[in-house]
Amino acid sequence: MSLCINPDCPRPDHPGNGEAIDCQACGTTLVLEGRYRVMRLLSSQTGFGMVYEAYERDLPKILKVLRREHSHTPKVLAMFRHEAETLSRLQHSGVPYVAPDGYFTLTSPATSTLLHCIVMEKIDGVNLTQWMKQQGRHPIHGQLALGWLTQLVEILQQIHQNNYFHRDIKPENVMIRTSGQLALVDFGAAREFTQTYLNQVSQGGVATAISSAGYTPPEQEQGQAVPQSDFYSLGRTLIYLLTAKAPTDTALYNAMENRFVWRPHAPQISNAFADLLDAMISPRVVDRPANAQEILTRLQQLSAQTDFAQPVAQPPAPQNPALRPNLRLNLGPNLGTKRTDTTFNLDSEISPPAPQTVLQLGITTPSWQTIPQTAIFGRRRRWPWIVAAMVGLVVGGGAIAIYKRFSSPPPSPTVAIPPVPVQLQHTLPDHEVSINDLLLFADGLSMVSAGGDKTIRFWDLTSGKLLKTWDNQTSYVNTILLSPDDTRLYSGNADGGLQAWTVASGDLLWQKSAAHNGPINTMGRTPDGQQLVSGGADGHIYIWQASTGKSLRSFATEQGAINNLVVTSDSQHIISAGSDRTIKFWRMATGQLEKTLEGHESFINTLVISPDGRFLFSASADGTIRQWQINTGELLRTLSGHTSYVNDMIFSRDGRTLSSGSADKTIRIWNVETGAVEQVLTGFDMLIDHVVLSSSAQSAQSEQIVTASRATSAIKIWQRDQL
Repeated sequence: MSLCINPDCPRPDHPGNGEAIDCQACGTTLVLEGRYRVMRLLSSQTGFGMVYEAYERDLPKILKVLRREHSHTPKVLAMFRHEAETLSRLQHSGVPYVAPDGYFTLTSPATSTLLHCIVMEKIDGVNLTQWMKQQGRHPIHGQLALGWLTQLVEILQQIHQNNYFHRDIKPENVMIRTSGQLALVDFGAAREFTQTYLNQVSQGGVATAISSAGYTPPEQEQGQAVPQSDFYSLGRTLIYLLTAKAPTDTALYNAMENRFVWRPHAPQISNAFADLLDAMISPRVVDRPANAQEILTRLQQLSAQTDFAQPVAQPPAPQNPALRPNLRLNLGPNLGTKRTDTTFNLDSEISPPAPQTVLQLGITTPSWQTIPQTAIFGRRRRWPWIVAAMVGLVVGGGAIAIYKRFSSPPPSPTVAIPPVPVQLQHTLPDHEVSINDLLLFADGLSMVSAGGDKTIRFWDLTSGKLLKTWDNQTSYVNTILLSPDDTRLYSGNADGGLQAWTVASGDLLWQKSAAHNGPINTMGRTPDGQQLVSGGADGHIYIWQASTGKSLRSFATEQGAINNLVVTSDSQHIISAGSDRTIKFWRMATGQLEKTLEGHESFINTLVISPDGRFLFSASADGTIRQWQINTGELLRTLSGHTSYVNDMIFSRDGRTLSSGSADKTIRIWNVETGAVEQVLTGFDMLIDHVVLSSSAQSAQSEQIVTASRATSAIKIWQRDQL
């Protein structure tokens, strides 16, 4: 199929356009400049142009076509041409390449409109706004922030050295390639600076303002941008990544007082790192770093510090409004819909932390609130008086209180456990960039890892030797899965590709180049290995025949990006966790939604089912793990103790314990039946995104732990100290 770009074409996707030279509907050429054939429209909402995917033979390109309503606007037309001129001079991997003849015009015989076009390199990835959405809008780790900031400053250094500055840096204009490397795009607002230009700025001249709310510095709002304006926008972009909040978010910016307070929302970085970002976003240009090299020097100093990504202060335990020591009654007259809130502070009645009891009173859809159990069922039996007082208040107020539930699952027992330190045994550093997944073979002696360097690597954990590398991946590998007999390996990639491989030979069995319309984030399978299930950033779940890759069925979840999924032991249900913070049960055979579980206060990172098939565990960025009854969906308990995101979980072979890895650099080992923490492993020098337990580590007394982080390219094998 070839697509016609004539805006007046009555059938731009005419079925006869496939191999034709001219459009069969309007006669406009389909082979632009004798080289490029347009295949599909990517976006009609970007800036002033339409964005298409085009091909020069087999090489994908991006084609930007200025909308014709802007072709007679001198300012817009000048910016469009200027983008091509700028990019053709900046030959750097951090910017899309445009050939010297990348800008051209096209006239159609069917219209007198002159179409202005730019052909540029296609960066195979998503922008940072899209990436944050796909990842569940989690704040990024300090180590990843340092690496990304270094990349972007190096790109800016090249741009500034060529006497240009960007003027519109924001998350939407930063792309992350499938290799994991960043690139700066959209140079339509870029400006060449000379001494004459800077003199004009100092004298109050130059009044072309480019503004993106929250990312544009004060001087640029006045039409007087300078190279240091890019540092301000870049600093605000990093703050967005570290807080997952836009600069205009009221949590960061107080308009009444004109105060921007972001540091409390990024506790994962050090004071020194935060000081650098504050310097970059200083309101006055003279208070910002003078040039890119100055920023790079400070970044190198931060990298040399072992604690550069340590929190400014230990982040508080996740705040659950339901755990406040207050009881809120929702009252409304005569069961009406209007509600008033009355709060009774029971602090004087509260004993030290104890299992919680949930009490809900209300009229229509009251919220669940919690008071400590000892406040109601304490040893002095205060509860009859408290309940009587509540009822009296409700009745006396002319309202009816509806009793919904008088008990809830208690949190896991909180007993002080002495930390068990671990010692580093080996480092497997062969991946070039981030580690996206780890998977242990059934023998417990070998493992596969997936990376942002477009490879899958097969390891012997006993010797630490690399046995095999699958380096022919189409994009960076997000997720991997093994067949029940460990003979087949499946991989899901950031470009939506899905593959199956033979483990022994490394041969490709089958491949789906566009299994999802976007990155594949997670995979699962039926216990018999006959069906494969994939979940993607597109919010869809697909079911495949594992042996052939044949598509069996698919459905949209309306959960946003699917972060994780599992298949129940009876193969009847798919359980998925999305960026909407819910867990949904889907009928495997039909895709019908059967139930939804709610309760996590932040994004759910991973799901696991206990080996006996009875329990579902969900781990979240809210720092908690929740244990659910699979058959009923009942919440059994909440496991608390981690002080940051819980990223991965794995069962011991006997199913008695569950190990959880967290961004707080600890692993906690929980008793599945009681919810009590049995061990807290410390001494890890990395944020833990992935964890597996080696063959000697299949019980609570295990000795070897393998960890990896998306922020580094190293896989590390640890041994716990003997007790």
